Amino acid sequence: MKIHGLSYRPFVRLWLGALLGLGLGLGPGFGTWAGAATAFDFAQVQAQAAALAAAPYHPEPLPTPAFLKDLTPEQYAEIQDIKPLWSNTSLPFQVQFYLPGSYFHRPERISVVDADGQVERVPFRLDDFSFGILRPKDLPADLGYAGFRLLYPLNTPPYHNEFISFLGATYFRAVGKDAVYGTSARGIGIDTAQPSGEIFPYFTHIWLVKPAADAKSMTVYALMDSSVVTGAYRFVITPGDSTTVAVDATIYLRKPVQVLELAPLTSMFWHGHGRGVVAGDWHPAQHDASDLVLANGNGEWITRPLSNPLHIQTTTYSMDNPQGFGLIQEDRHFSAYQGIATQYQKRPSVWVSPEGDWGKGEVRLVEFPTNNSDMDNIDAFWVPAQAPKPGQPYHFAYTLRFFLDNDGLIPLGHPVATYLGYDVKDPSIRDVVIDFSGGALRDLPGDMPIQVHLTADNGAKILAQKLQWDKDGHFWRVKARIQPAAGVPSNVRCFLSLDGQVMSNTWTYLLHRTEVQGGQ
Repeated sequence: MKIHGLSYRPFVRLWLGALLGLGLGLGPGFGTWAGAATAFDFAQVQAQAAALAAAPYHPEPLPTPAFLKDLTPEQYAEIQDIKPLWSNTSLPFQVQFYLPGSYFHRPERISVVDADGQVERVPFRLDDFSFGILRPKDLPADLGYAGFRLLYPLNTPPYHNEFISFLGATYFRAVGKDAVYGTSARGIGIDTAQPSGEIFPYFTHIWLVKPAADAKSMTVYALMDSSVVTGAYRFVITPGDSTTVAVDATIYLRKPVQVLELAPLTSMFWHGHGRGVVAGDWHPAQHDASDLVLANGNGEWITRPLSNPLHIQTTTYSMDNPQGFGLIQEDRHFSAYQGIATQYQKRPSVWVSPEGDWGKGEVRLVEFPTNNSDMDNIDAFWVPAQAPKPGQPYHFAYTLRFFLDNDGLIPLGHPVATYLGYDVKDPSIRDVVIDFSGGALRDLPGDMPIQVHLTADNGAKILAQKLQWDKDGHFWRVKARIQPAAGVPSNVRCFLSLDGQVMSNTWTYLLHRTEVQGGQ
């Protein structure tokens, strides 16, 4: 389905959890600053977040009218804001708003900050929306907004195109030039894949800073609230061939949490290259991202192909002062996906670049099972080794980049494709194929004495391995046959070297014995 010309998919697993028993807590500190003597800035959002954290949490349920609440995602996509904010001006950015409905029940206040730092609430006008084939009924005049999206003359100047959307909880996703929506980001995550259940904080108030006529970036402030954490966010958003979002955040825990998740990314991996259960789908692959890539503070780069496991699977990577991590869509050829409507080859890779020293912690990858492409089943995020105490301000900053061209991101040669299979005569034996390219590897002739470093733990046996060079594609292929121990996954690692010098990322994967046809 499409929303404003870009592909849209509800985050089914996440929204169902977010909608259970949560209301809109307005709480203290919700002044509008209209006509105030001091200019509105990030410090005032931080003050509101601190005030919320110090006060009892009293959510106020604001029920969505039945007509909107019961809409399917396809019906919800019919609703369009046809009178964007600033569309009658020469400003470079425009804003469209979402109504509450379908999975997105929570209204939020939206205000504009002018050049003098004064704040004015954006008035709600139901007449600004087209309902397409829908026939709305019993909609209140003060319904309010559920989120917003920004437009900029990115693909078809001078006409404006949607390039970033904030909708539901603390979710947002963006695209650069000629891309379509895929992997999403969140302001924060709490207790993903924990037995107690995941908690979804949400943005309650948005401030849009009115851009200058020649602005290339736009600033957005957001106030976050929930039963366990509040927060103040500043987003500096710059559209382009790659769209960047610089994030500054200060959060305040109301009470301890099991897992505090910073810079979380959310994506979808159904199947591809022998990974994931196909469930009858005819496409060769369907996924928004193919790999988790990590840059450790010690200089090591790691590539972890994503999977669609049979059971919830969590993998952790301990790091000290990480240089970055992200969910990468490696293959950019239509033939790899054959999706005319889905266009997976145009889904952006998303990279997190921490600002400052994030210290010790871990990147955690959570993979949920899915049997279709309608469910985001991949989460990746940073977990600090030391979480803040309740009431203590905790500041962190990072930059997100949404991009299509991976060239230049990874300095070494790296895995550009991973294929998994199994021996039909003995399904306990797994076939593992890894293609390495890029970096200094692209300049090496095929007769160089490249060495393969392949290991497998937990009792797995490496039965065979060999290295091949493809002259036409100029990549190095590692082929291996590995037999994991029964009932125990094996962490398999592989990298290439030349004369004692590391030439590639470390490829790593959690390899299981084949449990069903198609493997994982």
